[in-house]
Amino acid sequence: MDRCLTPALCLIHRLAYADLQPSGYLCCPGWTQVTRLSFGCNKPVCSPPCQNGGVCSSPGRCTCPKGFTGNYCQIDVDECVTEKPCGQICRNVPGSYECYCRSGYELQPDRQSCRKNDSDGTALEARDLEEGFEETTTTTTRRPVLRDTENEVGDGEEESTYEELLRRLIKLEKQLAKGKKRETEANEIATRIAAAIDSINEIRRSIQNMQLMQQEIYELRNKVKLYEFETRRIQHLSNRVNDLENRLRLRCRTGVYFNSGSPYIR
Repeated sequence: MDRCLTPALCLIHRLAYADLQPSGYLCCPGWTQVTRLSFGCNKPVCSPPCQNGGVCSSPGRCTCPKGFTGNYCQIDVDECVTEKPCGQICRNVPGSYECYCRSGYELQPDRQSCRKNDSDGTALEARDLEEGFEETTTTTTRRPVLRDTENEVGDGEEESTYEELLRRLIKLEKQLAKGKKRETEANEIATRIAAAIDSINEIRRSIQNMQLMQQEIYELRNKVKLYEFETRRIQHLSNRVNDLENRLRLRCRTGVYFNSGSPYIR
């Protein structure tokens, strides 16, 4: 028996379909999503992109590898000027440097200092000779020796004085190079600390976004519970209506009528 043909209350359930559009985020300038399915805008954007192996750590700011600097790591650091690492001749190359020795000297295993051939002494004179490099390594200049017959100094004593001055010069240049190297390292450490702080802030934003998502889930659960409660109320009312209709039909079948307020059986 089709219950909807009776005067009773009939509930009809109809299936409906709708196209759900994927959710998206409108990110602030300088930020984007890691992927299209990721939650929140947690990836910084650098425009133009980082160069020479740099990493975009915050909007418009790159963390550069050693040997490069600039907002986008586009500037090559000239170590020959900032650090003076070489004993004699220094040539700057992208991201690094190369050391060479003048004619008559040999490059040591540390690839920085030079030693005179057939000698135990070390000749260190850090200079940037990128221009005229070939001439420096292949030519030497000889000056005439002026001898003072009255105040002549022995060759051994003169050579000893020269070596002493050379050692002092080497020591001073090493100290200066170390100071500049420490300054460069301090700048790199400061850059790394800034990048770490940016990473911490990014993690903090991710946690805040996660907390907002949890709050939305909690509100949705409350709405679902309210919907279930209203559904149960409607079902209860529907059952009561059906019960009343059944009672009414039973009375009609037994022939009970009301006339002037008094019931009688037909």
